[in-house]
Amino acid sequence: MAGRPVDPHPQEQEIRTLLAQGLTNNAISRRLFVGPRAVARIRETAGIPPVPRNAYQRLPAAKHREILALLDEGYNDAAIGRRTGADVGTVARLRREGGFGRATQPRASRPHPRDAEIRALLRHMSNNQIALELKVDRAAVRRIRGEAGIAYVPPKHTSAEEKWAGLVREVNGGHLEWLGERAGRSGTPVMRFREKSVSPAGIAFTKRTGRTPVGQVRAECEFRHCVAPAHVDDEPGRLHVRQQLRAITGAPERPKVCRHGHDQAVHGRLEPDGAPYCGVCKRDQKRAHRARTT
Repeated sequence: MAGRPVDPHPQEQEIRTLLAQGLTNNAISRRLFVGPRAVARIRETAGIPPVPRNAYQRLPAAKHREILALLDEGYNDAAIGRRTGADVGTVARLRREGGFGRATQPRASRPHPRDAEIRALLRHMSNNQIALELKVDRAAVRRIRGEAGIAYVPPKHTSAEEKWAGLVREVNGGHLEWLGERAGRSGTPVMRFREKSVSPAGIAFTKRTGRTPVGQVRAECEFRHCVAPAHVDDEPGRLHVRQQLRAITGAPERPKVCRHGHDQAVHGRLEPDGAPYCGVCKRDQKRAHRARTT
């Protein structure tokens, strides 16, 4: 799988044109009905830096007058953003500063560029499957399904591994990005299969090793929450690799107990650089920190 080029986005040329005009990722996402992550990826590939936040509100005088005129006519912020290319946050600020009330113009429904293709698949495929098949945003598929009045079609997967394979996307460096559900503030990848919660990282580990993981599985590479089988490891695997690193660097033997008396043969852990720490002490420190902050 490593080394295979990522398929180009069907609207990549339009996205690159708008990026060159200085639009933000969110503004392009709203204008072209594409996912902001796809825009961000194309921005990174093209080497175009993000739009500075302090530049969001700097508008040419002509555009400023155009926004005020559209606000006066009763258009909503999103519609004005699409018409002028301005950031919606800037339009909302001008609405507040100018004392304009709520929008009065009816929302115009703009067809999705791949509307016909999406509608043709609605009765046969789930929202996620359509999004992956056509490389479009899942939110757009959900909206079109609602407009068409077609009931949701649950995905048909024979195994958790098959579902997992439909929710990953290769990115540069041989990493796999998780496209499915995420949990908590950290955005940890999660997945449900037949009413049970399963770990996408755990599935990746089993695909590589053929065995059930022990403890927490996570990526050891620089790509956050990577789920590439070659990049994830369980607790014994991480400990083994880090012990090898200590041996190579000539690090001294780990202490048998920590300063609080915890047995390190049971609770001892190693940082990615091989530095030892106590798992119990670190857990207690995190709990104490959460208690202080809440």
